[in-house]
Amino acid sequence: MTDDRGQAIVEFALVLPLILLLIIAVVLVGEVGVARLALEHGAAEAARTGALTNDDALVRGTAAATVAPLEPTRVSVTIEPTQNEPPRSSAPRGTLLRVRLRYAIPMPLGFVGLPRFIVEGDAARRIEWTP
Repeated sequence: MTDDRGQAIVEFALVLPLILLLIIAVVLVGEVGVARLALEHGAAEAARTGALTNDDALVRGTAAATVAPLEPTRVSVTIEPTQNEPPRSSAPRGTLLRVRLRYAIPMPLGFVGLPRFIVEGDAARRIEWTP
């Protein structure tokens, strides 16, 4: 058996799925890293806005505006405590305001049953606003 034609094609066909998985993993890790940085920045800016204005609508607007590479409609914003809960409703100065942002990254191989990655960013600031 001295005929080796087709050997390189067979070897490439065996290695190709591993190469594709490696490329998908690198892209996914990069996407998670970018999402994490954008969410941390967005949460910090939103918490700063809340500390200066004590207005949840402005906090949500700031969060949507600062998560630039991400889709703002897919970012969920949680504000604790909300504007209508004490102590923010009466004398908010000095109250700790926490803003959490969550973003779901769909998996490229979702058909296999792998879940989506949930990336979070959070920040906290003391409210400086006085009524």
